[in-house]
Amino acid sequence: MTATISPPAGAPGLTRIDPSVRLEDYRQALDHYLQFIGRGLDRIIFADNSNSEIDILRSLVREKGLTDRMDFIIYPGLDYPPAYGRCYGEMRLLDTVMASQSVQNLPDDAIFWKVTGRYKVINLQQMLKTIPRDTELYCDLRGGKSPWFDMRVMAWTKAGFERSLSGFYSEIREDLNRGRPGEETAFNRIIPRIGSTRARLTLAREPLIDGVRAFDNKNWSRGRQRIVYYIRQAQRLAFGKIIA
Repeated sequence: MTATISPPAGAPGLTRIDPSVRLEDYRQALDHYLQFIGRGLDRIIFADNSNSEIDILRSLVREKGLTDRMDFIIYPGLDYPPAYGRCYGEMRLLDTVMASQSVQNLPDDAIFWKVTGRYKVINLQQMLKTIPRDTELYCDLRGGKSPWFDMRVMAWTKAGFERSLSGFYSEIREDLNRGRPGEETAFNRIIPRIGSTRARLTLAREPLIDGVRAFDNKNWSRGRQRIVYYIRQAQRLAFGKIIA
């Protein structure tokens, strides 16, 4: 679970900025994911790069009796200009996580599922079952008129991350790409990095996400977005990818 509880002032495209509101988003999401410990998930790593107070999250884990299955990585990691963009910060955070002792202690063949920490993936258990055997990188690239590397949900092994995603943040700075979203730039930059990595670049199922988007405060699973979910899910089942 990636997190920036207290975003920096002036972060582009961000309207959900109140740390107390964001912390509650993270609390609800963590409560959702804790139910899957032992039911698809072995442990959870919650990583926040704003060095924020998280007593409410630690208390939640203690109440569930799951402190031995939970890691918190909390550190000051916002020492870069906000103009670099959200994706830059998140990918840089992931580099920190993957280099941490929490990760190094895990087996080399462990599969890491990354989710944007404020979002609840409702169909997580179904998603966990879709990763092809021996895949080192499992993510979603969508082409068409609006190329996009969807970073909300993806998975990798240690080797897959090292070969494909380590240091990737330096290539997707918004200030170096005409202010375009990091996901758009990442679509074009990730392919050359994959190389010999055993990668699946289309998710077999559409993530059903319950969570408020930080850029417009709208929920991913309501209104028009719910219709988009059903359309994309149907396309994935029928064609193995999103076609529009």
